[in-house]
Amino acid sequence: MKTSDRTRFPRALSKLFLACALALATTERSYAQEPPSDAACKLCHEVETARNPKAETKTPHSDVTCVQCHVTLATYDPSEDEHARPVPPASCTACHAEQEAAFAKSAHADNSDRCAACHVPHDVGLPEAKPLGCATCHGDAQKAWQASVHAGDPGNGRPAALCVDCHGAHEAASSKSPDSRTHPLNQPDVCEACHKPNPSAEHPAPGGAKVEQYETSAHGIALRKDGLVVTATCVSCHGGHDVKKVAAPDAPTARKQIPHTCGECHTGILRNYLAGVHGADFEQGGKDVPVCTDCHREHAVQGPSQADSSVSPKLVAETCARCHNDGELASRYGFKATARSSWGSSYHGIAAGFGDEGAANCASCHGFHDIFPSSDPRSSVHAANLDQTCGACHTNAGAAFSRVPVHSIEGETENPVPWWVKQIYSVLLGGVIGAFILLVVIDLFGRWRLRMGWGPKETEHVDPQRWPDEDRLVSPHEQFERMSFHGRIQHAVLVTSFTLLVLTGLPLFLHDTEWMQRIIDLEGGFRLRSQLHRIAAFGLIGLSLWHLFAVLLSPKSRKWLMLMMFRPRDITDFIGEVMFNLGLTDWLARKGWFKKLFERWPALRFAERPALGRYGLVEKLEYGAVVWGNFVMIASGAILWRPDWFLDWMPHWTFDVCRVVHGFEATLAFLAIIIWHMYHVHLRPGNFPMSWVWLNGRISRKELRHHHPEEYLRILERRRSSSHEPL
Repeated sequence: MKTSDRTRFPRALSKLFLACALALATTERSYAQEPPSDAACKLCHEVETARNPKAETKTPHSDVTCVQCHVTLATYDPSEDEHARPVPPASCTACHAEQEAAFAKSAHADNSDRCAACHVPHDVGLPEAKPLGCATCHGDAQKAWQASVHAGDPGNGRPAALCVDCHGAHEAASSKSPDSRTHPLNQPDVCEACHKPNPSAEHPAPGGAKVEQYETSAHGIALRKDGLVVTATCVSCHGGHDVKKVAAPDAPTARKQIPHTCGECHTGILRNYLAGVHGADFEQGGKDVPVCTDCHREHAVQGPSQADSSVSPKLVAETCARCHNDGELASRYGFKATARSSWGSSYHGIAAGFGDEGAANCASCHGFHDIFPSSDPRSSVHAANLDQTCGACHTNAGAAFSRVPVHSIEGETENPVPWWVKQIYSVLLGGVIGAFILLVVIDLFGRWRLRMGWGPKETEHVDPQRWPDEDRLVSPHEQFERMSFHGRIQHAVLVTSFTLLVLTGLPLFLHDTEWMQRIIDLEGGFRLRSQLHRIAAFGLIGLSLWHLFAVLLSPKSRKWLMLMMFRPRDITDFIGEVMFNLGLTDWLARKGWFKKLFERWPALRFAERPALGRYGLVEKLEYGAVVWGNFVMIASGAILWRPDWFLDWMPHWTFDVCRVVHGFEATLAFLAIIIWHMYHVHLRPGNFPMSWVWLNGRISRKELRHHHPEEYLRILERRRSSSHEPL
């Protein structure tokens, strides 16, 4: 026997002796009264007891004795066998019944080692002391976790997320179980436990609005409301154990990985996207080519039917414009940077801007994911496919209809004819309206000048010495017909049609102003506005035909038309009235300036107001403007309404010209009536607040005598001659 063996044997023998002595010493005591201390266990199990020293390191089991785990006191009865000392297997249930119950339902329930598989016997520490030994069985998951963002310290002294933070501890269940924390129905709750809308200092995980956006997204609603477990959850996009930062090239949420990440679920869409112009450029390494999240957003993914979706009919144009309004991208990829603005000024864009979700937008014509250049035969906007594309909304749309420009701009080089028409109308509009405002100011100044007694006095065209019998020929209270009943009916139809046309038409021309939206809302929406506009247009067309036939067939109407014909004297009378209102030349003559000039041509003093007949230049120009405006508005409106009737034999820019003309002509007519006609007929001093002629067709002797003295003198002459009395 070796020396070492000789020394070990006496020691073992002595330990055995002591153990027997202690056992005999405690034979008479009941375990139920006082459990034996760990001293007896240490005699043989020195290693196990040393792992849990009470005095040195405080652990959850520091106050637990050996026999509390290895003896079940509730099932031991000393009276049955006084000397029997059974030592049953260790049982955690006596103290950890709740954890045992959870464990029994977990994915680990069939593990024969049960608690000991994760909690090392005799060395159980606090859960916060170190990660549990999940890597013993889940090595691959552990490696993936160690390379993820969750293994890093977010600043609170521990890894961002441990296994138990996501899977739970004793209750860890298979992700296929609906009760599992990692089941798709419950998985977002696990992430949101740390990634909160308002992250705390204890869990400084990024969250914020992204959490709320997911919950209200199409994915979140499908999961929460509909219980659709195949919808995207956090791990669907970010991964499970191997969650990486977005900046990491191999992260599933990295820009170059996003189409394929989304394509895991949206396989068909991915195929279409890669076949289109965006996907082709993406595959070639284009870094600024739109990917799924550029159009659909990241966490706030919504279906196109939802109003706040970035691809809804209301917002899809703005989504596309983020790239297609960028001049740098346009030059790089060869598309026009005016797509958004040109569409916005078209009927489709204006209708969409006023809330008509049925109006064609970018996706309606160009498609959704499989977008191709217009030169590609597969493109929905290729010349060979336009009939079918337009026909989706416009029934029986033919080749002529498909020629209607959608992305047209009145540019000097791109589209010169409409551009020049627009310039001409802009100058005309400014000049005419400016002239109307000037004439109103001059007329008001003339009335103020007369009241102040400056310059020539008001002209009295009816000389009392020549017409001593005026009151006998014309009663002071007599009224004269100014507008016939037939004329008043036509005027009423014109006012009604014009007012409705203005209210329903100007919003298109002035669609950029916010207050126009209110008018559209009052009219019942954009589609009802279109119907009302067409009804008013047909009313105007009917009135024009009615007036034309009346002039052709009625002698009285033809006579009235002759009075409306232009005469050279109308210009001299108009100039004379303006100069009389100013009183400038008469003031110069009285000052002695230009004496020889005024002596030779005394008419240049304009000391008297010209005697106007039934209609002056103002009334004749207004009538001519109505005739011209009706013709232009009806012709241009017809082309805009039914371009398929005209564009077969007209150049394509005709449509753009009609758009410019129709809008400017309507604006010119509206401002002319509001500024000049309303003042000249209703608002000028003497007529304010309104002339009743348009209602009763009559005018007083005073008004006729002052505003139309030549006609009044003709009436006096006619009545005197009919009475056969000398002058």
